[in-house]
Amino acid sequence: MTILSLRQIGNSSLGYPDADRILMDGVFILDFLRDFPITGIYDYTINYFGQYPALSIGYRPPFFPFIEALFNGIFGINMWSSRLALLTFYIIGIISWFKLISRIYDWQTAFAAALLLITTPFIAKWGWYTMAELPVLSMGLWSGYLFYRYTETNKPAWLYSAAIIFSLACWTKQTAVFLVLWFGIYSLVQGNLISYLKRREVWISAAIILVLLAPLAAITLWLGKQNLAQSVGESEGNHHLVRWSLDNLILHFNTLRKSHLTFPLLLLSIAGAIFALFQKDRKILYPLSLLVGTYLFFTYLVGKNERYPIFWIPVFCLFAAIPLYYLKDKVIGYGLMSLVILGLAGFQTYKIYKNPPNYATGYETAAQFVLDNQEVPTVFIDAYNNGYLTYFMRALDADKSTYVLRADKLLTSSSISSSNWLEVHVHSTDGVKQILDDYGVDLIVVESRDLSGIEIHQKFREYLKNGPFQLLKSINVASSRPMLQNQQLLIYRYLDRKPPTENYIKLRLPVVGKTINVPIKNRQNKKIDTGTTE
Repeated sequence: MTILSLRQIGNSSLGYPDADRILMDGVFILDFLRDFPITGIYDYTINYFGQYPALSIGYRPPFFPFIEALFNGIFGINMWSSRLALLTFYIIGIISWFKLISRIYDWQTAFAAALLLITTPFIAKWGWYTMAELPVLSMGLWSGYLFYRYTETNKPAWLYSAAIIFSLACWTKQTAVFLVLWFGIYSLVQGNLISYLKRREVWISAAIILVLLAPLAAITLWLGKQNLAQSVGESEGNHHLVRWSLDNLILHFNTLRKSHLTFPLLLLSIAGAIFALFQKDRKILYPLSLLVGTYLFFTYLVGKNERYPIFWIPVFCLFAAIPLYYLKDKVIGYGLMSLVILGLAGFQTYKIYKNPPNYATGYETAAQFVLDNQEVPTVFIDAYNNGYLTYFMRALDADKSTYVLRADKLLTSSSISSSNWLEVHVHSTDGVKQILDDYGVDLIVVESRDLSGIEIHQKFREYLKNGPFQLLKSINVASSRPMLQNQQLLIYRYLDRKPPTENYIKLRLPVVGKTINVPIKNRQNKKIDTGTTE
């Protein structure tokens, strides 16, 4: 598991959309812990975002970035230390899964189910990027193990532990709230739900969850405009998926077939599920409740991404491994089944290494060039891959000296994609020049091809070619990501640079439904201003 998860750990060009924001969240929390502005938490956060506009705090919960911050503090601000933080979650999750299946069946079945899980290509690849999928899956499996121990023993300590870890799972990613469905469905089919609701420890656990999650609920309601739209509201990309339409009801089964499982694993899991049905195996009810809960919740959820229902993949891996348990007294059948599982694990490992991770080179080089050549600490960027560029601007700058200004915050603004909740703030090159003058911009970094499709960003590139700018460096981008192929990073110096006259950066943040004004008076002090915002 560790070998597969840490593939190319020293390669800082690996990347995935959203992973850059989570990387930057970890750095922010580390800087916060070091500066510890306990009397100005909100102002510090706002001003930090004004300087490094690539955070997702508020949109995403901070528990995984907090663990990232600890690893960054020990090993330095770099991508590999953040991936070690992710691996820590993953180890906890696999141990929990192994222990859970060991209790339901036996350790041999648990080993096979875990082996198939860690070699499933869809699972393995999320160890390569700092995404929340493996952390939230791991926290969910951990809380699931603790709850199962409570159902076995009726000892309140197990339930209190499950309540705490469940809450931390939600602080890892809000979708973990669906785990309540898992526990509720299992309690219902076991006939224990009413009995549990009469127990004192259940209500104490509910109180623990309420206390621990109340701040997260408040933050999500306050800063969760996009989150709420993706969950219970209407998301612009999914009008055709009516909740009770056939397309919506079968969507995740198609995802299971196309993305989540390899074809041999899918066939073996179907065969194992049929085997369990003929065996009338009630032990399967707990993992089966996880599968049903995952399907119900993520089918209802408006947001449709193949990453979201990752929670049911372990169940299908168990289905594929479960014939081992039924054949344990049949030497030949058991041996053949063992060979099939080992062969499937080997095949899946081959599939993992056949497909290289996503990567994009050049952004770290561009950030280092800016830091080495800037005359004033203000850089303006217009890039689809702006998050990684911003991350490297901070990771390579121990003094935290540079303000990063983003074209897709000042020229335009949108949420998630350039077409979602789009607002255009500047319509001409005169407006672009005004922004560059207002903020005293020195260096400008742009991707040679505009990927937004918005006219002002295309005009901006023409202005850079024909206006008062000097091209200092051109960096070829090599990438496996289609959006970043055939790109160059162009670094210009603004020859008509003027002393900055604007004291605030006005940032529109449709993703959280806010507009903020960030003071930038003390840019030359190489420290983040923790003064009051307006």
